Amino acid sequence: MGMAKQQLSKATTIESLFVDIDSPVICRLWAYRLIVNQKLIKKLYDIDELDTQLATLLGFSSQAELLSPMQLQQALIEKLHQLESHPAISLPPTLADNIRALDDMLGLTMLEQQLLGFIALVKADQLLAGVCALLRNVKKTHLPKILAQTLDAPEAAVKKTLSFDSTLISSGLIAVESQPLFSLDDVFEFISFNFGYKLLEENTDTQRLLKEIVHKATPATLSLAQYQHLNTDLQILLSYLKNAAKRQLHGVNILVYGPPGTGKSELARVVAQKLQLPLFEISSEDDEGDAIAGQNRLRAYRMAQSFLANSATLLLFDEVEDVFVQNPFAKKADVGKGWMNRMLEQNAVPCFWVTNDQSAIDDAFIRRFDQVIKLDVPPKPQRAALLLSAAPDLLTETEAEQLAEHPCLTPAVITRASRVVTSLNPRLKRTDKVAALQHLMQQTLRAQGFKVDDALKRDVLGGVYDPNLINADINLAELTAGLIRAGSGRVCLYGAPGTGKTAYCHYLAKQLKKPLLVKTAGQLLSMYLGETEKQIAAAFAEAKENDAVLLLDEVDSFLQDRRKAQHSWEVTSVNEMLVQMEAFQGVFVASTNLLHNLDQASLRRFDLKACFGYLKPEQTRQLFQAHCKQLKLVPCASSLAQLAATRELTPGDFAAIARQSKFRPFSKASDFAAALLNEVMLKNDAVPNPIGFLQ
Repeated sequence: MGMAKQQLSKATTIESLFVDIDSPVICRLWAYRLIVNQKLIKKLYDIDELDTQLATLLGFSSQAELLSPMQLQQALIEKLHQLESHPAISLPPTLADNIRALDDMLGLTMLEQQLLGFIALVKADQLLAGVCALLRNVKKTHLPKILAQTLDAPEAAVKKTLSFDSTLISSGLIAVESQPLFSLDDVFEFISFNFGYKLLEENTDTQRLLKEIVHKATPATLSLAQYQHLNTDLQILLSYLKNAAKRQLHGVNILVYGPPGTGKSELARVVAQKLQLPLFEISSEDDEGDAIAGQNRLRAYRMAQSFLANSATLLLFDEVEDVFVQNPFAKKADVGKGWMNRMLEQNAVPCFWVTNDQSAIDDAFIRRFDQVIKLDVPPKPQRAALLLSAAPDLLTETEAEQLAEHPCLTPAVITRASRVVTSLNPRLKRTDKVAALQHLMQQTLRAQGFKVDDALKRDVLGGVYDPNLINADINLAELTAGLIRAGSGRVCLYGAPGTGKTAYCHYLAKQLKKPLLVKTAGQLLSMYLGETEKQIAAAFAEAKENDAVLLLDEVDSFLQDRRKAQHSWEVTSVNEMLVQMEAFQGVFVASTNLLHNLDQASLRRFDLKACFGYLKPEQTRQLFQAHCKQLKLVPCASSLAQLAATRELTPGDFAAIARQSKFRPFSKASDFAAALLNEVMLKNDAVPNPIGFLQ
């Protein structure tokens, strides 16, 4: 066989050993250089026979199969000389055009463009990929020499192109694996799996080419009015970003965090819209809809920074919690901290970093953000306003306020449910659509683990409420106006049950346009040591976060006189309450039936103490007439006189009997009056005589 090969080699021309193949000529040139320079010729053989599949791939004719490795090596060298003497060998036109488009954005050197083309063809061309796969255990230190010989470029220049400072690498467009066990076809990695193939597609505009890297953010659907609870943050943010864009400041980064669905990403869109700046978003999924790995998203961020560096633009990096647990963000991954710190200090394009979990971010990174914004569920008035705007012409203001009652109702839940309802059959009754909106939001809240009332929350104040019909020792209208002006205050309401303390708090919260957060002793007191203090602190924190009026009912359970304490925990819970009261900057109301049981120090902490007493005769008459009007009853003089003579009636008694009328209607006003009088007797443990017996 050896003699036959030798004789054949003398009678055979180079042209007869090679056939035309579909691969671009430049792929054949690079492949042959690799085989010759890296001494891969023996890897083309299976024992003594040329691997037929590889031979076909490389464009060898059937005659080449009869050559010895040494003869084939010589033939390859001669063919290589022929190819290298050809002046027109270049990248395929489509690939060259797309690389030039990237060059326009990034400013690539000619060698970087050539290397980018080489990597794209390695990923896409079977011939070049097959030869690169033969070169195994490629060490990073050997890579510049291998590529220099293959691309016919100076080794020093190739080494510089592969350094982190080069545009090709620093932009994140490609990454170089550092492990020594890879073959040459696996050494390089594009920003995404499909990116190399897109470089070979015709008529690929830049937007489609970069789809898996960065894309223009969707327009804002909310406005600044929906973020009134962030007024201070927004004033700082808008001014700072406007100045940063004007002066082209570097290292501008904003961290926005909070529970899902609270409008964090939308905030970036709203701000960009207000500043009239384009907003681009780092992609989180590829063309097939699969999630892009966190590390690749970081590289996409680097690319976006390079692409947009010379434009007045904003960036949005959303859902970055999947990035924080990987290099270089992870708290245990100290290797990349310096690199990440430089990224946060040198980025040319201002960026919003959005996450649901800021605890995953190392403190060293957090302190490098220019502004950190916590976004919680908006206060009730803004939830109601969002409902009205999301479902226009559907809800009344009262319905919107009722639907907005749940403290965990996020903008995302509202907008999604509203979108469904507005798409329902237009012939549906309005009330049916309102019920559908309520149902959709409740089902989502339940799935999120929140407790939800099936019915719309009833109006606690009912149809009959007038603060003038409360017998307080101060003018409640003046108190309400004063708290509206001041925006803060600590008030203690005391008096007998039913005198209107809790109802006034609901009225006050409504006038302040704030939610009312009610906490009772049963909710805060705990049998476990230290737990009561934690729950007291949590109640004040919740009120602060929701900008709510805080009502602590039965406050005597928390603020018992410490002089009578028998256990240390009784003292510490009072101390915690006093500390929280001092620090709270909102409106805090405490109600109690037992003022004399309160700790003396706590009494001094209240700005005002108001006593609520039994109704005065004139108040009783007015309240009775108002309820009769609501129940469509005609008040009689005898009933009015009987009630006015009673000194222990409260607004709570009227409310209780009015609720009773829903299932036990009164036919005349005297029946309503009799029920009220009976209520007073029951409160005093007085049992009426059975009918028919004399007193």
